[in-house]
Amino acid sequence: MQSMPALVRIRPLALSDLDNVMTWVNDPDIVGNFAAFSGKPFTREDEAAYLAKLLASPNDRVFSIERAADGAYLGQVGIHQIHWPSRVGRLACIVGSRAEMGKGHGTAAIGAVLDRAFGEAALHKVWLMVAKSNARARAIYARIGFVEEGVLREEYFLRAAWHDMVRMSLLDREWRALREKT
Repeated sequence: MQSMPALVRIRPLALSDLDNVMTWVNDPDIVGNFAAFSGKPFTREDEAAYLAKLLASPNDRVFSIERAADGAYLGQVGIHQIHWPSRVGRLACIVGSRAEMGKGHGTAAIGAVLDRAFGEAALHKVWLMVAKSNARARAIYARIGFVEEGVLREEYFLRAAWHDMVRMSLLDREWRALREKT
């Protein structure tokens, strides 16, 4: 994977990010692929409570993505559901502005959070779930280094249909080997 350190920077999530998160959190085209999205709009109070829960959680490491050039807020990236005894966690990334999608910001943010996950957090494995029908996202994750582990049949109900989900993962030794090549 080609490293893009100058494209974005990540910083720990803060409650002060609430206004930025509210710009995309109720957009089904942005969050509709996340299992937590019920289709019911999140109120400002709902989202503030969720952010506070994330900040207090010992099993979530969430960061805000900023464009390196000017510090503009772009979205969130994090490792969730960390199971510390096994050193395994789930990746999630959202670029919240359609105008900023497709420019490599998400890929760069994922690289930065993987550096932290496999570095300071000393995780062994990071996994993610993606809709089987989302060929573009699966290709991006594969390019980063994730491998498909299996398909969960009809795992997720979205827009009046069941969707198969693909679980993908990346091991710490695989990430280190990829980083050594760049």
